[in-house]
Amino acid sequence: MAGRHALLIATETYADPALRRLTAPGGDARALAEVLSDPAIAGFEVTTLVDQPHHVVGEAIGEFYRGRRRDELTLLYFTGHGVKDDDGSLYLAMANTRRDSLMFTALAAEQVDRALAGCASRQKVLVLDCCYSGAFPAGKLAKAGTDVHTLERFQGRGRAVLTASDATQYSFEGDSVVGSAARSVFTRHLVAGLRDGSADLDRDGDVTVDELYSYVHEHVVAEMPRQRPKHQSDVEGRIVLARNPRWTLPEYLLHGLASPIASDRLTALEGLRRLNRVGNEVVRARTETEIRRLVDDDSRMVSAAAEAWVAAAAEAPAAEMSASDVPAAELLASDVPVTEMSVAEVSAVEAVEVEGELPVVDAPVEEVALVEEPAAEVASPVGGVSPKFAVAEAPVAEPVAVREPVSARPTGPPVVKPDAPPPETEETPAVSEPPEKKLSRRAKIYLLAGVAVLLAALAIVLVVALSDSSGSSDSPSSGYGTYSR
Repeated sequence: MAGRHALLIATETYADPALRRLTAPGGDARALAEVLSDPAIAGFEVTTLVDQPHHVVGEAIGEFYRGRRRDELTLLYFTGHGVKDDDGSLYLAMANTRRDSLMFTALAAEQVDRALAGCASRQKVLVLDCCYSGAFPAGKLAKAGTDVHTLERFQGRGRAVLTASDATQYSFEGDSVVGSAARSVFTRHLVAGLRDGSADLDRDGDVTVDELYSYVHEHVVAEMPRQRPKHQSDVEGRIVLARNPRWTLPEYLLHGLASPIASDRLTALEGLRRLNRVGNEVVRARTETEIRRLVDDDSRMVSAAAEAWVAAAAEAPAAEMSASDVPAAELLASDVPVTEMSVAEVSAVEAVEVEGELPVVDAPVEEVALVEEPAAEVASPVGGVSPKFAVAEAPVAEPVAVREPVSARPTGPPVVKPDAPPPETEETPAVSEPPEKKLSRRAKIYLLAGVAVLLAALAIVLVVALSDSSGSSDSPSSGYGTYSR
């Protein structure tokens, strides 16, 4: 199983008097650590840092992201104050942070972003439950405005970012603090959604990042309308943070299974199949039990559908085995032996035999047609195949092992050498005397029609010639009469 690692950073007390006057986020980091480390819920390996200076936290973040594999899940959580300076840079305040020296006493958001970018994990979750404030000289407005743009600061592939807010609630004007904010309830609802599984919105047994955000956003806005959590994600697939420890079959499936109507039970069966496909092992075990019960359903339609699923599930493990999982020796044993040849490959064997190099094969002797002659009229000794053409043979029950060129092995009857012409006997037709071909019926008709057309043309020529000769004899009188007029 891929590793699951979480680093929780909470700052509740500050050395700077101005930061101490701000409303701190709720102290729910310990409760979140308890839920994430519970093997029945999330199973994370959790490290918690509370009220630590910025250099300790920075070093811990560097170690947290170093050496992670691509399939590991990482979760970095921070609760405390975020301070935005006059130039728009964002810093996460630590226990030793001074607002007049943020660059050297606070943790820059840019450093966290670089640590995320350097991590090989494809599933990196960042949760920020921060109360943001602006630090700039008295009487001077912030150059970058009041928006923090938290999501834009932590964009990247393989990341999912959840933030409790994205605007400054406070501003420092000299030594005075302007603004107010209520205590954040973001982490409290985060813990509640994971602890009792209520964030499992689709009831498939798993709580994903998207589901958790939807759950928290709905409850936070309902309790504190001014607080607007935000979320962005750029990951492949879904990130499962926890499982639902109180998962049971959804109510609609229970009602469908208990319905006396067969179509309702069939619909419930489809829902069970979907949950079995997408759920975790607990969900799959329960749904499989319910599907197997439907095999004995009194409806033939329902029982047949359940039986089909059970049969497919039994065949699935065998189908999942790929060729790469089979040893090379088994792959060779499972293939068709190279020494066996079919009739379709006889021509290839003969071509090699003419050259005098015949591979060692076991070729079953089967019926092979020679030109257009029937097989019954051709006889040849076993193995007496001419190197120039194939001779028809009656099917033989056992395959004949050919170990050398056929012409080089005597088998009783006279042996024909590859270079010698084939003997002309009563049984063997001569190659120089091809069989007499007869015209088909259609060819004969076409031929007769052509002859008839030719004769008709000759008759027309004769008639024209005769008419010309008779006309020439009458031409003087005709011409004379014309002249007389």
